Amino acid sequence: MSEPRKYLHVGYPKSASTSLQNFYFATHPDCYHLGLGYESRGNRYIDDDVEMVSEIDIRLKKEFLYNPEQSKARLQPHFDAAAEQGFKAVGLSNEFFSFALGNEVDTADKARRLHGIFGDNTTVIIVVREQFTLLRSLYLEMLKGGYGGTYRKYLEYTLLYQVRSWCYDFCFDRIYETYENLFGKENICIIPFEILKQDSAAFLGEIAHSIGIDDSITEMRSVNQQSETKGFYEQLRRYNVKFPHEFGSLFYEPFNMNRMRSYFHNELGLAVPHDRLADDFMRQPISQAAQKMNQMSPLPDIDLSFPKALKEEFEKIYGTSNARLQEMTGLDLAQHGYCLPK
Repeated sequence: MSEPRKYLHVGYPKSASTSLQNFYFATHPDCYHLGLGYESRGNRYIDDDVEMVSEIDIRLKKEFLYNPEQSKARLQPHFDAAAEQGFKAVGLSNEFFSFALGNEVDTADKARRLHGIFGDNTTVIIVVREQFTLLRSLYLEMLKGGYGGTYRKYLEYTLLYQVRSWCYDFCFDRIYETYENLFGKENICIIPFEILKQDSAAFLGEIAHSIGIDDSITEMRSVNQQSETKGFYEQLRRYNVKFPHEFGSLFYEPFNMNRMRSYFHNELGLAVPHDRLADDFMRQPISQAAQKMNQMSPLPDIDLSFPKALKEEFEKIYGTSNARLQEMTGLDLAQHGYCLPK
């Protein structure tokens, strides 16, 4: 009985994560996928234990609450089952493993916890995306999650609060280096998201080869497409201001509490807080209301202009980072439009 190759797809967000989760890892016949990635179950996990490890143990637990043996024990039955059933690969995917949001565990601590559970012989898949389009796409996604601030306010937060925001999580050289030091350079598969748009077969083939599975899947369904009318996003932003939820809640309240159901039920023995869980279900009706309102009374496109002074500061940070990543990996980021030192 041969051991399947373990894999961790750690993100980034807005870089085909949901598509990879639902329409590649979860459907590939060679993969015993633990989640995220079951569309019929709301893009969730294979069971509650895996959800606990991914959403609570790795992302949220303070160090003195974290029990590495318990987390590993929760996944071990799946590692054993994957081997017994002859799968070539077994793994986990979560775009939040590549950056820290709000009150989450630091990104480097997430990586260390993952290494403690999965061990050395694990492929780490990192999909990067040009930082300025990533920031823009993430902002529009945050509007769907309740954020009510303007694009400028969002950018100012990212830059001015860089000691704690995701600003430096988008310095891909640092994330690459963190995982490389833990898992080894030979076990890191880093690939630009932009390749997917140019050649999906090459993009998916690189992932397949890194974890030793069949490369015959050359396409996957795209999800989380942006609205064609940017006026919709301005309507949505204004609704978020009027009806605060999730990203519009108080800063100390966690996001995506719907992913914490197994923790509330199984570990705390409590019912899921109704008003917090309801946040997740507010997204669709608010989105529908914004779409209908924009049809009845269209708004000008949301302002997504990048203030020159802010852009210059981000270019200093990301240009240096991208140049270093090229040296470390051999990737040609210039051909994909990534900023580099002038």
